[in-house]
Amino acid sequence: MIDERPKAAPWSRAVERLGVALWTSFLAACLETAAFFAFIDPWVLGSAATIPPWFSYRPAAYGSGFFFFWLCTFIGSALTAYMLDTSRHASAHTERRP
Repeated sequence: MIDERPKAAPWSRAVERLGVALWTSFLAACLETAAFFAFIDPWVLGSAATIPPWFSYRPAAYGSGFFFFWLCTFIGSALTAYMLDTSRHASAHTERRP
């Protein structure tokens, strides 16, 4: 019996690099959040005059801290992926592949 299901189209190189950048930045943000909030208590930060009062609510601080770390690491990962694709030697490396 022949399998007639349509085969999934392979991902483009740009989409693949975007996925790698998202995943690696997510993992890095997990580690950064755990390390940062292991030493810093949001409730103590919320009592400072320069920090918004909603930041003393721990779940909001943990969530916003995680997304801040994720955004920062994603920007770095995405820029690295972009530079890898647009370098002078990128086309020379891809031509040698079988």
